[in-house]
Formats: sequence, structure tokens, C-alpha cells
Amino acid sequence: MAVRIRRMKLPPADLSWFAETLAENVQAIIDAWNDSGSRAADDEASPDLLQNALEQLIDVLQLVEWNHSAETPGQSEGPAQADVSELGDYGLNMLTELSQIATGLGLPEQTERLEQLALSLALWVIQQEGDLSSIDLVVNALARLANETLDSFELEQLFHTMSDILNAVLPVEPGVQGEPATRQPWQLLLLNRAIVATRTLSPKLMEYAFSDVVEQLPEEASNFFREGMEQVKLRDYPAHVSEVIERYYHDWPPVKLLH
Repeated sequence: MAVRIRRMKLPPADLSWFAETLAENVQAIIDAWNDSGSRAADDEASPDLLQNALEQLIDVLQLVEWNHSAETPGQSEGPAQADVSELGDYGLNMLTELSQIATGLGLPEQTERLEQLALSLALWVIQQEGDLSSIDLVVNALARLANETLDSFELEQLFHTMSDILNAVLPVEPGVQGEPATRQPWQLLLLNRAIVATRTLSPKLMEYAFSDVVEQLPEEASNFFREGMEQVKLRDYPAHVSEVIERYYHDWPPVKLLH
């Protein structure tokens, strides 16, 4: 019997798809919430309230999208368009709250779908030329896609999507140099993108991703390239791929601790 390989599928940056998928999955969360007899704390929102807020947000986003498409060259941005980043962040935070509820109720399928919804919303915000801030679920969705993807061409597509997300989020978090224990979501995405670049077997993409790791995360570069060298020993990488990893490893050797 032939093994069926799940194909990578990025969610569309489409508000109609977003609204339909949201309705299907939030209803499952609401049903589980009601069946469990759960109650929201004073500082928390119940899933039905989050659903209502997200439905209202979708109406606003559709208006933003319409205004954006109706703009003529040289026309100044309207108030709604200027707030696209803030609106996107608001939506991503509510999806994160729903994800926490779904996880607490033991609903892994809904949790995964909410990650896809977060990625869809993030791609829509980028399409509208906005910036991103709350990308925890987005990073999870991209990592899940990376784990499920084997095809080199699809990995390249995923690499470029990761780059688009990073280009939108890095400007709003300048100069963050956290230690591994307090790693920021964009930092994890930066490392994951370098892994995806290696899996594409493209020296060009590897050089691009590795140089960003060195520039943005110098404290973690040596450990990252050390782990890369371990993979070189375990996997049968082509010579042109191994050469790039080895070169960065020698340029950024592990720090020797003094005893």
C-alpha cells in the first residue's frame, strides 16, 4: 500500500475563509465549554464572548480591505487603514485566548485550527501592509507546517512565508536579545526558518537565513551551528549543504567555559 504524504497547505489570507473556519471551530469550543460546566474568571472572556468580538472584528476588517482596494494612487490612508496593525494584533490576541481555552478543554484539533486561523490573519495583515506583534500562534502554525513538509519546493514556499512574517514583526520589536529561557516568538521563528532553509538544500537560502541568525541572535548562533554540525554527521547532506554549515560552525565555535 502506498504511503500517503500530507501536503503542505498554507491557509489563505482570505476573510471569508477566516470567518467560516472560525465559526465552525469556535462552536466546537463553546459546546465543550458548556458541557464541562466551565466558567470564566473575572479577568477572562468566555469563548462565546470572544466569538462575538471576533465576528465584529471581521466586519471591520472587511471594511478595511474594501477601503484599501478602493484607494487610488497617491490617496492618503483612511483612519481604518491606518489601524490595520492594531486590529490584527487585537484579533491575534483573541485567537490566543481561544487557543488557551481549547487546550484546557483537551481539544487539540481546535487548537491546531486556531493556529491556522492566526497564520491566515497574519498573512492578511501583511497583505494590507500592516505590522505584526502577537505571533505566538503564528509561529506554532509555521512550525507545524515545517514538520509536515518534505517537498523542497514547498519548503522554499514556507521559507518565504516565514520571511514575510519576520519582515513584518522585527521592526516592532527592535533590539530584543533575549536569553533562550525568555526567547521571543520571532526569535524562535528566525531559528526555525534557518532549519527550513537547510532542509531546502539551497545554499543561497541557507546563507540568507544563517546570516540573520548571526546578526539578530549572536548569543544563540554558536549552539545553533553546533547542532547543525551534529545533523551533518547524522544525515547524508549533499557536499554543498554541509560546506555552508561547517563554515558557519567554524566561524562561530561553541564557547568554552572556564573551570
